[in-house]
Amino acid sequence: MAIDDDVIRAYEEEFGPEPTPRSNRGFWIVAGTLLVSGVFIIVEIFANRPLANSIGHAQDSLRRAEAAAETVYEDSGSFQNADAEALREDVTGLSFRSGDESSAGLDDVSVSASDTAWAAAVQVRPGACFYIRLGTGADPRYGAGTECTGDVALLAHDPRW
Repeated sequence: MAIDDDVIRAYEEEFGPEPTPRSNRGFWIVAGTLLVSGVFIIVEIFANRPLANSIGHAQDSLRRAEAAAETVYEDSGSFQNADAEALREDVTGLSFRSGDESSAGLDDVSVSASDTAWAAAVQVRPGACFYIRLGTGADPRYGAGTECTGDVALLAHDPRW
């Protein structure tokens, strides 16, 4: 009988014990990380949506003021007549201030006008403004900064926002 026990023992040694099943812990770590990252990105998108809307609104206000200033320039040959007073009458839905006064919001435009240059500034939020500048024979120039006056907008020099 010893031989039968030796055969069984040899058989068991040959195949060894059953391997332990592999853990799928790594899969769950990666899946959990991707899920948390996805939720974070979605929250950030929705949290910053109002800012994107404000930026678009400010740029639209500046483009409307720019169109009115270009019309005045085409009619008179000078930007001098595209000041806050004149634009107030031409553009509905926007309020205009002189170049030394700060813009107070998205529909409030600070305008600086001279014979050869016109500039405007709109406040997107406190401490953040967009600028546009027109000059005779030059492409429009854009800018952004913290001061929201038409006089500061005269320094805009970028080809786009």
